[in-house]
Amino acid sequence: MAGTGRRKARGAVGNESPPSGDLAVLGPQDLVGGGAIIDGTVDGGPASAVALPIPSLAVLPPEEALTSAGLTARVASATFERDGYKHLIKAAEAVYSYPANGARLSLPAQKMLNFMIHLAGSQNFANKLYRLPKRVVRGNHKGNERIFDALKEIFDSSLVVIGPFRGRRSRAELRILSSYVRPEEEEDSDAADIHFQFTDAFLEIQRSSQLWAKLSGPAMVKVTSTYALKLYEIGMQRYQMDFPSLELDIDTLRKLLNVPEGAYKDFGILRTRTIDRAIAEVNQLAPFRVTMPDDKMKRKGRKVEAVTLDFLAKDEEEAAETYLERERHSAGRRARRIGSVDQVAPVGPVETGLADLGPLPDADDVSALWAAVLHALKGKVPAPLLSELTPDRVEDTPQGGRRLVLTVRKAAVADTARMNHWPTFKSALASLTSGLIEDVTFEAAVRRTTKAAPKA
Repeated sequence: MAGTGRRKARGAVGNESPPSGDLAVLGPQDLVGGGAIIDGTVDGGPASAVALPIPSLAVLPPEEALTSAGLTARVASATFERDGYKHLIKAAEAVYSYPANGARLSLPAQKMLNFMIHLAGSQNFANKLYRLPKRVVRGNHKGNERIFDALKEIFDSSLVVIGPFRGRRSRAELRILSSYVRPEEEEDSDAADIHFQFTDAFLEIQRSSQLWAKLSGPAMVKVTSTYALKLYEIGMQRYQMDFPSLELDIDTLRKLLNVPEGAYKDFGILRTRTIDRAIAEVNQLAPFRVTMPDDKMKRKGRKVEAVTLDFLAKDEEEAAETYLERERHSAGRRARRIGSVDQVAPVGPVETGLADLGPLPDADDVSALWAAVLHALKGKVPAPLLSELTPDRVEDTPQGGRRLVLTVRKAAVADTARMNHWPTFKSALASLTSGLIEDVTFEAAVRRTTKAAPKA
């Protein structure tokens, strides 16, 4: 779909040539607007902070340039209206930011902040008090203490954003929240909401952004480390671009991944304790695969000074396996990741209760599920019939279960699939999803007819 911050960006800002391994500078241009505290000097001298390697803005046609301001906000609003919290839109400026003063946000705080940013984006990042339902961020945790502790953590934090400001590369340090509400009596129910307000500076950077990452809510909540979550966000912003590789010096990499200041000073230890583990977890849950090739590392003597991360979209088979991994129980996931597989009995809908099936799969997951179904049905259903089917969505059934909706162009094809192959499809789906999706329906696409204009 044209115009997304994840799609392939062609060209660069102004008259700059497309990146060819060089580092691009963070947009949007000049961090337009007031509110941000811009530090044009570092340690009393000219600004010399490292420019984060972020893709340049795509060149827009002249007729679109006048209406392109706030593209991230517009996408966030449309995504929220269509998907709610299944997909989260986060400005690239926020993706490539990092906590100031060597601090770091915990994993619950980072996840909560992503939900909060998406909610504000749905309302064009207006300067107002927002209300976020606790059930959105609560997950499987029973109490509310962790929720409000994470909220206070965000309130006490500042972010660093580096980019161009009035022709100079500058460093913006800005607080995230101006206020939040913490009830004196924190009930365990989901009736109460989380109330918070962003600072003007944070809102302005989001509001003027032109590039974004589209995160999968179901995938994000399953990430178990702060390092992997940040790597996942960066990959979701880059992997469908023309230039998905990212070169980072080690200091910038440490900051982006929120590695504690002073920890893992040796690159070998940093790699084994943080980078390699984050890469393995992201590769297990994301629609892309990330690698850090040894032959692309830049060294000075024996010291590694910079690395390159490559983000490449997975093929159909890998995408199908990713979907299946998300649907498996989290117990045993780490063992499967490191190759020491623990066989965990699948938990069926009878054991979990049909009322607790979790969120409906998003569009990316439905496509991955269909790829797995096609693989399972080879030789069992005629290939010409399979080629006529298109996955549309997964929906709840009146009986409390779920079914996959497939569309076809002709009603006759839908009838053939329903009469001759419905049990085969059901069996494959139930097997692949451990019974979470146990039915299928075939719908003929509705043809749109244009009425003839009345005669004069």
